[in-house]
Amino acid sequence: MKTSLASTSRLFMRLFLRHAWRTTQQKWTTSFAGGGLLLATFAMPSFGIAVFGTAFAGWGIAVVLFSAFSALVGNRIGVGREKAVLEKAHADQPPARR
Repeated sequence: MKTSLASTSRLFMRLFLRHAWRTTQQKWTTSFAGGGLLLATFAMPSFGIAVFGTAFAGWGIAVVLFSAFSALVGNRIGVGREKAVLEKAHADQPPARR
């Protein structure tokens, strides 16, 4: 049986959109995690690849930690944005009568 790579990639894209790109908070968290991963991968010195052992392990840990930190920052921004939208929607409603 031959696997269709096009249909598999469409499936993974739908699953990604369903689980990581639905709300504002998820969008900010996911984009900051990806951006942090790219920035850490390019900004970290490449000595970890040349010297195996603790240098390589330290390089990988630094990339993972920086990505996790940037995801937390993105999450906080997303939470703030969602809260602002909810507060604005609540302020636009007329006051409830008793």
